[in-house]
Amino acid sequence: MVVVVGLAVAGCGDSSKDDGGGAKAPAGSTVGAMEVVGYGKVLAVSGKPLYVHSSDPPGGSKCTGACASTWPPFTTKGDPGAESGVDASLLSTFKRSDGTTQVLYDKHALYKHTGRGLVSGAGVKSEGGTWYLVSPEGKPIKSTKRGDY
Repeated sequence: MVVVVGLAVAGCGDSSKDDGGGAKAPAGSTVGAMEVVGYGKVLAVSGKPLYVHSSDPPGGSKCTGACASTWPPFTTKGDPGAESGVDASLLSTFKRSDGTTQVLYDKHALYKHTGRGLVSGAGVKSEGGTWYLVSPEGKPIKSTKRGDY
C-alpha cells in the first residue's frame, strides 16, 4: 500500500510552473491532489495530505498555540499554486494573527498534521471540532469509502 501511495504522490510537491499570469508559486506552496486508499482524491502538498477543521470560521482559523504545533497551518509567502486536479479559483489566503499567510481552499483554512501515518489526523476530534481530509472539490471527507481498501 505504501508503495502505491508513494507513486501516486510523486507528482505532488514543490513546483515553479508558470500559472499563466507570469507569477510563480513559492516553493512548497503548490497544492496538489493525491489518491489515498479509502478516501479517494485528497488535497496534498509535498506528498502529504492537507486537512480542514470543522470549527474554523469561513476564511479564518481558530487553531493557534499548541493546536498549531500539532496541526501546522499551511502557509505561503506569495500566491499559492495549483497542480492538475486542483481548482486554482478555490485557492486564496488570509493573514493569521502571527503575521503569516495561511492558504484557504473554498474558504477552508488548510493544515498539515505532525502525527505518524499518512492519514493519522483524519477524523480526530479536538479544538471543539473534527479534522478532515479535503477533496479537490473543497469538501471535507467525513467518511471512508467502502471497498476501497
